[in-house]
Amino acid sequence: MGRATDHAAALDAARIAARLDALWEIARGPEGGADRPAYSAAEAAAMRLVAGWATDAGLRPALDRHGNLWALPDGDGPLVSSGSHVDTVPDGGRYDGALGTVLALEAASALRDVRPVAVLVCAAEEAPRFGAGTLGSRQLTGALDDVELADRRDASGTSVPQARAAFLDALADLPRLERAPVERLRAHAEVHVEPRHDLRARGARLGVVERIAGPHRHRISIEGEAGHAGEVAMTARRDALAAAAEVVLAVERAGRTAAERWPATVATVGSLDVRPGSISVIPARAVAAVDIRAVDPAATAAVEDALDAALAEVAERRGVRVTRERLRADDPIALDPRLAGLALDAAGRRGVRAARTHSGSGHDAGHLGALVPAALLFVPLAGGQGHTPQEHADEADVLAGGRVLVDLLAAA
Repeated sequence: MGRATDHAAALDAARIAARLDALWEIARGPEGGADRPAYSAAEAAAMRLVAGWATDAGLRPALDRHGNLWALPDGDGPLVSSGSHVDTVPDGGRYDGALGTVLALEAASALRDVRPVAVLVCAAEEAPRFGAGTLGSRQLTGALDDVELADRRDASGTSVPQARAAFLDALADLPRLERAPVERLRAHAEVHVEPRHDLRARGARLGVVERIAGPHRHRISIEGEAGHAGEVAMTARRDALAAAAEVVLAVERAGRTAAERWPATVATVGSLDVRPGSISVIPARAVAAVDIRAVDPAATAAVEDALDAALAEVAERRGVRVTRERLRADDPIALDPRLAGLALDAAGRRGVRAARTHSGSGHDAGHLGALVPAALLFVPLAGGQGHTPQEHADEADVLAGGRVLVDLLAAA
């Protein structure tokens, strides 16, 4: 019996690098990073570029009504799919989203004679423009509708539906899908860079994600009393900002304590709005935006319980009113265990050291998992931080991730 064909040998390192460079050059931020906001002209340009590569690979590119790009092989039978996104955060990195998109094209080409592989590039994955991410994949799965999206606006007042319409108009030359072919999908796999540097610290060249953290977001409002900064005695003050400082530390403390038992737990105060905001006026109001993430619901509950106790204590001791409003509460997502096992087996056969891991950030694959068995593979960063111009992955790790992806799609 002859030796089995290694279809992953067709992966072209030079082509992968050239395509990452081409996406990188579309629009650059002030610090030199990639700057392709969700549903922007720059994201549309990236989608058009990918559509051209898909055509070169013998696939048929088309857009669904949410702006997601599908590149489909001939035929109407069952499919497996792979892909990521091509939008970025402001001044983002070279690999985030782009890597999974480029590797999906490589995998589809490598497996052309083995099984039909579709490329799915989800639109508007990054959150900064509208304060919410994974918009394309969540619309595709029915998790978001236009009523909810109409309330999401960017800094200029443009709503998500308005931006999406302009995005689709910019790609009017591409064919449209009357119906996204989700019923044909048997499995979906996404490759993404891992921004924590955890895998490299563990000596792994590939991460196989088992669970994705569910974010809980809160608005904590502190109401105090304004007064003249030079005339109100320190003992008579109800300073909302001083109370907010304690709240910020309480969030950090609750997250650290929970992480001792559930290591994947994090808690962050991402912004603080202070009113009236004058140097000579004691702050009367402060509003903190809080993000809590964990892969175990018990960890999230522990953070929230500890935070509530701390808020009550701060409010009583400082004579301020503190309220917590939950804005979002997503459950952690468990990815398909069979696909995870196939990925680990493929890595083992190729001598690629892989580790089971989790994701603290949301990904399209997690939402697509509501429709189809889904897998998420992490390529470790070798330098820089994620979402920055310094983001870097080693070519050897990129190729290792691409080869495991090919094997996984072939076996799924």
